[in-house]
Amino acid sequence: MLAVGKSVDLIVERQAGEEDLKFVVEILFCGGYAGRNQEEVRKHIEELRKIGVPAPERTPVAYPVSTYLLTTDGVIEVQNAETSGEVEYVVLIGADEVYVTVGSDHTDRELEKTSVPKAKQMYPKVIPQRVWPYNEVKDHWDDIIIRSHAVKDGERMLYQARSLEALIDIQTLMNVVGASGPGLVLFSGTVPTVGDRLIYADEFEIEMYDPVLDRRLCHRYAIRLLPGSR
Repeated sequence: MLAVGKSVDLIVERQAGEEDLKFVVEILFCGGYAGRNQEEVRKHIEELRKIGVPAPERTPVAYPVSTYLLTTDGVIEVQNAETSGEVEYVVLIGADEVYVTVGSDHTDRELEKTSVPKAKQMYPKVIPQRVWPYNEVKDHWDDIIIRSHAVKDGERMLYQARSLEALIDIQTLMNVVGASGPGLVLFSGTVPTVGDRLIYADEFEIEMYDPVLDRRLCHRYAIRLLPGSR
């Protein structure tokens, strides 16, 4: 019998220490337009409209994507140069515990003009290997900061930076998705870019910083254009 879901080797970073976690992804969703402030949501929609992406009928939304797309790799391969990452919080529902980390919903901006769901399906959804127990951060959830940096032609630029107060909370996100249970992984949806512009980077860095416990989760990955692609 073929195995169901994708197994990902993770490290749970607790205040008391670390432990290995083999997490099996059964369902993977990417949220979108998930800001608590609807003015900020409209700002992000306008960013995408500038490159030809039609506005959604309603917000927030959730797009199911294949479980094999979740990765902790340091390199992803793309088929055209017009792709970009998006920093988000990520929720992983385990059998006995809920975990959180930072992630990038890497998206094909050219294909997005035709179909947002297909664009979401096109490329990997990147997370670091490390996660935190949600119970350790839930009481100061809104204080946590997510950031991204884009590296283009050797220049490292701040791309996004917001506290989680800017995004809908985990329970609201789960209500949007309409799913629950062990193996569920949710990407929250992103926050606006600095300067309201998209950067098609060579490398992308994501970070989640907890100012209360003074710790962070980080990951960096390279974007490699496949041979013969444009």
